[in-house]
Amino acid sequence: LPRGTRIKVGTTGTVEQILFGPTSVTDGSQNLIGALRTAMGVCGVLNIQEMHKVEMVIAPAITTEGKSWQISQSSP
Repeated sequence: LPRGTRIKVGTTGTVEQILFGPTSVTDGSQNLIGALRTAMGVCGVLNIQEMHKVEMVIAPAITTEGKSWQISQSSP
């Protein structure tokens, strides 16, 4: 049997909005296909098969790396 706590998560949008947009939120929770198209463009691929071959680097510290530089550059 499944274990764990069940919680109510609610609804953030229609299936069409979540997959294709347009959306009024900018947190990345909607417009999945648009995000995939953007990622494919950044990686320089034309289809999903090519996307499977892309070498990616995962940087766990990406949320903090370079923050001190970014903060110092934004200060007047």
